[in-house]
Amino acid sequence: MNEIELIVEMLRETFDGRAWHGPSLMDVVSGVDKTQAIARPIRTGHTIWEIVDHCSFWMEAVANALHGERMPDIESAEDWAKMGKTDEDWTNAQERLKRACDELVNSTKGLSEAQLTQKAQGSYNGQPYATAYRRMLHGISDHNTYHAGQIALLRKKTV
Repeated sequence: MNEIELIVEMLRETFDGRAWHGPSLMDVVSGVDKTQAIARPIRTGHTIWEIVDHCSFWMEAVANALHGERMPDIESAEDWAKMGKTDEDWTNAQERLKRACDELVNSTKGLSEAQLTQKAQGSYNGQPYATAYRRMLHGISDHNTYHAGQIALLRKKTV
């Protein structure tokens, strides 16, 4: 297995596979209804819906970066979107999450191993930075795992 194949496997496992660490992002989102998705059991924390939109945003940003677009500024990006109001809005948010992962996986599959050292351009707090695709792809996999854990805990508080 080459590194691209490994990264694709990691992305899939952390998103909707049988990851070694526990439930994937889609495992913990599956079966969540709109009422659970909008609940805010931790007053100053995010909702499941907000986390789903946040994960979609960053998977889209990484996929776009693999196609040469700049990464959003981490400090000023509007990556915590406002939730919708209807069951249909919640379904659309979940479908966006799936599309974002599919696009990320397909964009990753299209890379050569040499491209993993190519740097995506972005900024943090207004300061420019460049991050290698390899690091960004491993990071988004970790990001999905982190937020899957948050959602798993929120689900326990909203049942």
